[in-house]
Amino acid sequence: MDRNEVAYLSGGRRRVALAALATLVIEGRMRLSHDGKLYSVAGAGAADPVEEVALAQRSGLREALATMEGHESVRAVEEDLLHRGLVARRWLGLSRRPAPAGKELIEQARTTKGRGAALTIALNGLVGIPDLKIRRQFGGAVGGKGSLRGQGTGGWSAGESIDGPSGSSL
Repeated sequence: MDRNEVAYLSGGRRRVALAALATLVIEGRMRLSHDGKLYSVAGAGAADPVEEVALAQRSGLREALATMEGHESVRAVEEDLLHRGLVARRWLGLSRRPAPAGKELIEQARTTKGRGAALTIALNGLVGIPDLKIRRQFGGAVGGKGSLRGQGTGGWSAGESIDGPSGSSL
């Protein structure tokens, strides 16, 4: 099971961006300055296309999250999940929610022992970031974005889809 898949199923494109950036910072492949600017560490490599985009970010967290959630590598995660039947299109195809098979994948990830920080962040958003200092820095950057906070609902609020209440990504 892939961090990006679990992140998307748990909270959409913005969660994919959060999980990638936070994982890179926690693993020391990116640095986060005291004022929230991202810097990649010399020689840091990417494990997937989403991490590749993350490592290229040279902005503040808020800007990096916004850039990444709209990037083709994150949209490719969404399209792959749609193609595999893990995400279902809702009314008029404008919003998406995990399909039953996607919900099973989320549950499987939740019960995985020793799943590590990357998968925990993918599942739980901000509250999954184990380092309190890093969690606070990311928390300041995301503000009130529900799918990033980990609300005990897999990032979903009543009446919300992966694309948010009005079609905007969370």
